[in-house]
Amino acid sequence: MNKFDIYKMVLEIIADKNPKDFQELLDDAQRYQLVKDYIASDNVNQFLIDDIQETTLSLINDGLISGIVSPLKYVTLIKFNGLTIAGFQYLKKLREEDTKNQVKKILEENGQMSTPQTLTKAISKLVF
Repeated sequence: MNKFDIYKMVLEIIADKNPKDFQELLDDAQRYQLVKDYIASDNVNQFLIDDIQETTLSLINDGLISGIVSPLKYVTLIKFNGLTIAGFQYLKKLREEDTKNQVKKILEENGQMSTPQTLTKAISKLVF
């Protein structure tokens, strides 16, 4: 699954739907075509959930989502307070037409793979 699309989708869901926790975010994600396509494929759904969770945790750690992470023995509880001001700035940039190509070019120039952390750094070059 494309890390960029997951990154953008998570920010959009937090901004538009204002889920209170990670389960609500997953429920809202099922309305996105990229998630529908993934579920319809033969891929294991747990990989999608893990990618969304990894991206969400990274966005919280990078200060784009305001949230509380509570790791428990068998599960990690994630509660949301919404996007931060920086999160809204990033989302605004992501919604522009050519941003995906610009980010891809920055990552290629720096020889980096697409991860939530490298996406945040690349987008920050475009925002600031």
